[in-house]
Amino acid sequence: MKTTHTLILASLIAFVGCGEKVSELDQKKASLKTLKEQLGEIKTQILTLEKEIDLADTLAEDGIAVNVQEVAERSFAHYINQPGIVTSRANVVVSSEVGATVVRRLVEEGSWVSKDQAIVQLDANVMVNQVEDLRQSVELAKTTFERQDNLWKQGIGSEIQFLQAKNQYQSLSKKLAALEAQLDKYEIVSPVSGRLDEIFINEGEFTSPGKPAFRVVNSKRLQIEVDVAERYSSILKKGDLVKISFNSLGIDLEAPVSFVGQVINPENRTFKLKINLRNDSGDIKPNAVASLQIKDFSAENTVVLPSSCIKKDMRGSFVFLAEGKKAIKKYIEVGLSQGAETHVTSGLEFGQKVITVGFDEVSNGSIIEVKK
Repeated sequence: MKTTHTLILASLIAFVGCGEKVSELDQKKASLKTLKEQLGEIKTQILTLEKEIDLADTLAEDGIAVNVQEVAERSFAHYINQPGIVTSRANVVVSSEVGATVVRRLVEEGSWVSKDQAIVQLDANVMVNQVEDLRQSVELAKTTFERQDNLWKQGIGSEIQFLQAKNQYQSLSKKLAALEAQLDKYEIVSPVSGRLDEIFINEGEFTSPGKPAFRVVNSKRLQIEVDVAERYSSILKKGDLVKISFNSLGIDLEAPVSFVGQVINPENRTFKLKINLRNDSGDIKPNAVASLQIKDFSAENTVVLPSSCIKKDMRGSFVFLAEGKKAIKKYIEVGLSQGAETHVTSGLEFGQKVITVGFDEVSNGSIIEVKK
């Protein structure tokens, strides 16, 4: 019995000891949580103080620190952004003019071909025989005419015999020329120099008149076509320079406008603009999309300011001028903006100093200090 009481007492002591350990662990966790919260508050206070210090650093002893830009003569240009489609000025689908069987494809697809070079040979055996027979008839008629002509000059024979021989010879010669021209059509040639892009007919296949035979594309002579809103029809002229970008190819260049359309499309109220493009490298392909910047306005010896320093209120646009140690509010008239700059049409004179940094911190009459 005594032993049992001893065991119970020992168990109670062990339980109380464990409870004390658990309580001490909870206290440590609570302390850690409190310290973390305090650390977060301290960090927030640090950030707030840093911002206040940065703001205080912008204030000079004698006023608000600002940077200025002196108004000087500048040139200004405004561009409209338009997408354009590249087309080839020599993108030709050539068709057969006669019906015949394809004997041979003379050139491989992808090859460079010259103007009048034969691309496809058609079966012309029947036509060749006809030409040969007619050629012999022409030779006979020529001989007959020449002999009759000699006799006529000698006063031998009748005039009607001479005229008949002459007519026979001339008539057969014309028929031969026509037949030879027809024979030439059995050899389909390229009408332009360029790359043989695709052949549509195969050897052994019968082709009929008007059926497409092949396509030739000259990618060195390209043209960009763009539809421009009609409000620019009186502004854009032939010869105006256009900035052209092919973003996917990393190509940027300039070229003049080569054609300005004279008709407004009634469906979308646009007119056509074309720009000739040299592509000696062949990197630009027909049907590629180009980003165009077309100049629609330019001015010389004018005032241009950063757009960010121009503010607006109910009365209009204004800037702050630095006059001595004061900021003076000045209303201005503005024109077009291009990129980060704006054209100022009136309200400023050359030599005045416009606040370009710190303008958000000042008001009319604020004391300022211009920083170098």
